[in-house]
Amino acid sequence: MKNLWLLALLLPALCVPAHASIYVVTTDTNLADIARHVGGSRVQVESLSRGVDDPHQVEPRPSMVVKMSRAQLFVRNGMDLDMWADGILDKSSNAQVMRGAPGYVDCSQGITKLEVPSGKLNPSMGDIHVYGNPHYLMDPASGIIAAQEITLGLMRVDPAGKDYYKSQYDLFAHQLVDHIRMWQTWLAPYRGAKIVIYHEDWAYFFHRFDLVGFGTMEPKPGMPPSPGHVDDLIRQMKDAHVKVMLLENFRSHRYPDRITAETGATAVYVPLAVEGSPEATNYFMLFDTIITRLVKALHG
Repeated sequence: MKNLWLLALLLPALCVPAHASIYVVTTDTNLADIARHVGGSRVQVESLSRGVDDPHQVEPRPSMVVKMSRAQLFVRNGMDLDMWADGILDKSSNAQVMRGAPGYVDCSQGITKLEVPSGKLNPSMGDIHVYGNPHYLMDPASGIIAAQEITLGLMRVDPAGKDYYKSQYDLFAHQLVDHIRMWQTWLAPYRGAKIVIYHEDWAYFFHRFDLVGFGTMEPKPGMPPSPGHVDDLIRQMKDAHVKVMLLENFRSHRYPDRITAETGATAVYVPLAVEGSPEATNYFMLFDTIITRLVKALHG
């Protein structure tokens, strides 16, 4: 009986891991995957939004507040793309991850921002992001900057894992640099190619790979396409011989189908985030998927 009593006391201790996982909550699946690469075996990561979501249309849910209340590290895109998370953060009452706390990470801090508006803004201009275009993670090199911010955050909340996180970050950054070189080689024959898009999600991607955004199906950011605007875009595409559209796979096919019928242009539907399609299982495979499909269309 004495041995059984001792065993009962020891079993809970034996079941406890050498270190408890750091619970990381992110606003999107791209950041979640980067956090998993950097955090490795020391983290448990969940994304508040899904890979198939339009990042501008995420609906807050009570379950998100529960996740945020348990988070030891909160990782966000910033630049107003995930403003929907502010209310969740406030309702969670989790002091560990509030702005300015050790567990708060805004991955946009080190980004060289594109399309920062100047002058006076007004609602007639559409959905303008005052801090610049927030879709920086569509440049894979920005994934390295985001990984650095996440690494620093993990070191703050889990100092014992500092060397481990540094090693994981170095591995991720090295692998991503190698992949960027490969992707640039794939797209090199198409430098300067003009591409139509639906929304201004692709500025950083085009900048990285020397592609040109020819026009958008939205007449203004965040405003749905109109028949008149699409008519003008079709005329411009015909005049410039633009033959490719790059579109997020959560977009309606209505206007792309019409443009294809009248111009012969190929509509390339791709995920915008990890888990946005079955192939996009991680940040590397996201760009493999996007670039493979785009190269196929550009090659004709």
